[in-house]
Amino acid sequence: MNRTIKSILLIICLAIFILSAYNIYKYIKEEKTSKKYNNELIEKAISKVSDNNKTADEESKKSEYELPINIDFDILQQENEDIVGWIYLKDSTINYPVVQSNDNNYYLHRLINGEYNTAGSIFMDYRNKSNLEDNNTIIYGHNMKNNTMFGSLQEYKSQEYYNNHKIIYYFTPEKNYIIELFAGCTVSVESDIYNLSDIDEAKIADIINKSDFMSEIDIEKNDKIITLSTCAYDYSGARYVVMGVLKEIS
Repeated sequence: MNRTIKSILLIICLAIFILSAYNIYKYIKEEKTSKKYNNELIEKAISKVSDNNKTADEESKKSEYELPINIDFDILQQENEDIVGWIYLKDSTINYPVVQSNDNNYYLHRLINGEYNTAGSIFMDYRNKSNLEDNNTIIYGHNMKNNTMFGSLQEYKSQEYYNNHKIIYYFTPEKNYIIELFAGCTVSVESDIYNLSDIDEAKIADIINKSDFMSEIDIEKNDKIITLSTCAYDYSGARYVVMGVLKEIS
């Protein structure tokens, strides 16, 4: 191999290295930007519930599931009118506004403020009704390497994790809910659960059979299902979904 070819190969290798390093730097920077922006939203609009502030009457009316946080949707919707809810999982990174656009692409790589960012936002399928009246409401989020967005959903591959995180809170301007989780598994992006058609007993049974964890949740015919979806890397077109039954709590 002559000196000219060696020089060309060296330049190519150096260019690849520089490009890779830049992409890694950009990815990490955007992760930090996304996290910082969400933390600012939390500081503006979210407050933790304190038992010290409750009256005796409120204490006597405690439900099985106590709200862990309060959401000020007036502040959130001043930030962006596309915000339709807030999703929260105790002792995890999941603590985000949920937005909905007129397609499933806009927030795929945009923050709530419209800024381009690979982390994107947590968003509801554009085909769903934002008031959660559909039989199956799908909410998407990226599987980020630092476990932000929906990166922590794959923790549900562990029975122990499920045992300690059986419910997810979902807040809207009108009502508050819990999502009682009954299954988590890897599916194809072509799976029927993305069709928004009625999820019949056979589909539910198939998902439960594939689930990485076992639950004792009974699914009734008229229950509303929430499907949380993120990318998986088991095979091309793989997605990891965690599914639960929606229950109003206040």
